[in-house]
Amino acid sequence: MKTALITGDLGFIGPHLDRALRKNGGYEIIGLDWKRGAHEDIRSCEFPKVDVDVCFHLAAQTNAQTKNAYEDANTNIMGTLRILDKYRDRVVFAASATEPLVPYSISKFACEHYCRLYGARMVRMCNVTGPGGHGVFEAFAKADILKIAGKGDQKRAYAPVSQAVSAFIDVANTAPGFVYNLPGLELTVVDIANLFYPTKQRYFVEQDANDRAVVLRTRL
Repeated sequence: MKTALITGDLGFIGPHLDRALRKNGGYEIIGLDWKRGAHEDIRSCEFPKVDVDVCFHLAAQTNAQTKNAYEDANTNIMGTLRILDKYRDRVVFAASATEPLVPYSISKFACEHYCRLYGARMVRMCNVTGPGGHGVFEAFAKADILKIAGKGDQKRAYAPVSQAVSAFIDVANTAPGFVYNLPGLELTVVDIANLFYPTKQRYFVEQDANDRAVVLRTRL
């Protein structure tokens, strides 16, 4: 039986990946997540004292709207460097498929270069939806009135969490340095409102500078 480390195992995708690996992947799972306390913060923690066959690196500052580039980089770049330096080409990294225009996507883009340096595998993520998620689909499902920023023409690509989990498991079995681009259905915010929540009222608010149309970057 192989041993897998999942960083960010208490986040959104982590629990889904954990269940799939235990059920179908033949893995023993170790989790690492700051939600258990500072002793599991990837920026400073001691790593498990067991041999790890693969490290699924999901832990990150995930707020794409943040303007605090320093704090974002401190977690996403420096934390990832610690993971890469420890597990090297055994890492499967949750990258971003979007253009590096805001602190979050810039930090993820920078990490790709370090992943190449260490031979880590990568899954370039679009917006993932499903149970436990915290994106527009989940926000709209909970809301009585839909809050839409700007004109609602921000277009993003969306994929179900089951598809993301399958991608991570498949990529773990590829050669070091492999990159997979998670495909998704491209929709605007208004598309989502009209297609999935047509009977709900909506109101429009001023659009934040970071909440722009997200462009899928040219594949490298």
